[in-house]
Parts: sequence; structure tokens; C-alpha cells
Amino acid sequence: MVRRSGIALEPDHTEREEAAARLKLAHAGLRRLDELSELEAVPEVVLDRLHRALQARLEHARDRLGDESPGESSDHVHRQLRRDLILKESAELQRLYDDRGISDTTRRRLQRSLDLEEARPGDA
Repeated sequence: MVRRSGIALEPDHTEREEAAARLKLAHAGLRRLDELSELEAVPEVVLDRLHRALQARLEHARDRLGDESPGESSDHVHRQLRRDLILKESAELQRLYDDRGISDTTRRRLQRSLDLEEARPGDA
């Protein structure tokens, strides 16, 4: 009874349990996307975007299940790389604006999008 309630479970156990459940949820979502794709009821671009998001969740869950040793996880590397890419994109955006390739309105809109991307927690 105590085990089912979750009261006496070790944090490591609950993390693995959660990751395994997330893995199953992502697989269920991917199966549903396959069904929708076969029905051709949803635009392909929408299916692709949702598929990529579910794949990212799947990878994250797999990483959590497989990472038994401390150290840099692929999740940490992903965040670092994503931050680096956003910095490069911001620099290119500023260059485009400085070279008068885009208007201030476009620069602000795109910079806001990059800022939101950077602030967003890791894909899940």
C-alpha cells in the first residue's frame, strides 16, 4: 500500500518511473499521429511539427532512463547548444538590421521570438 501511494519511493525510482511513463505517452502520441497521417485529415506541416515535438520528448525520456551516471546529460548539452544557436541568430538579426536589410519592426518581432525561444524550458 505504501509503495502504491508513492510515499516511500526513492526520488531516483520516481524519476525513472516518470521517464518510463513519459516514454509510453510519447509512443501513444506518435501512434495517433500515424493514424491521422493515414487519414490525411491534418496538414502535413502540422503533423511534422507535432511529430518533432513528440520525438524530442521521446529522446528526453530515453536519456533520463539511460543516464545512470552523473555528469553532463544530453539534455544539458542540448540546452547549451540551443542557447549558442540563438545567440548566433540574434547576432545575424542585428547584422541584418544594421545593414538596413530589415525594418525595426521586423527586427523587434524576430528578436522577441528568439527571446521567447531562449526562455522556453527544454523541449518537452
